[in-house]
Amino acid sequence: MKDLFYNLSSWFYEKSKSNLVLLLLLAVFLSFNAFIFPYFSKLYGLQDHVLLDLQFGFTPEFAHAVLAGYGDYGRQGIMVFTGIVDNVYPLVYGSLLALLISRFKMKANAGKNPIQIINLIPFIAVLFDFLENTGILIMIQNYPGQSIPVAWLTSFAGMFKWFFVGCSVLILLFFLIKTFIQWIKKI
Repeated sequence: MKDLFYNLSSWFYEKSKSNLVLLLLLAVFLSFNAFIFPYFSKLYGLQDHVLLDLQFGFTPEFAHAVLAGYGDYGRQGIMVFTGIVDNVYPLVYGSLLALLISRFKMKANAGKNPIQIINLIPFIAVLFDFLENTGILIMIQNYPGQSIPVAWLTSFAGMFKWFFVGCSVLILLFFLIKTFIQWIKKI
């Protein structure tokens, strides 16, 4: 298993050398945020509603109230959105963060060391995002019934997702700053 992680980590380091790969993935990421998410929100009338997967934790009562507020058509839309679009998006942002961490870790001359696989931290967020999406789908399928344990587990998965997204961004910022400092020293 250790070799699998090191091979995957090395693959991201290698792919991060390509500006084309980074630009294409950035374009896909921006397309999701600028076009795909707004399209689905408008299509299902959810643009003025709270989305559970954007919350940093929630209670089962809050989740049930949010689902009720969506209405039948909105819940159907969330099922389609979460089942299809929101199961692709985590792979996009996870890969983009992994590539950017890889790129700037190499530029910062951090080299291969025990923290080589630090570039895979974004995929912990991806894993929790998948768990959160699964929980949201289960809650919608059980609606109008309340799945209190599922709601709590979904909430915790969402909190862990955001925690690891934050960690990934901080790691990226660390290597960006380190790269910038090295660049300044060369001037």
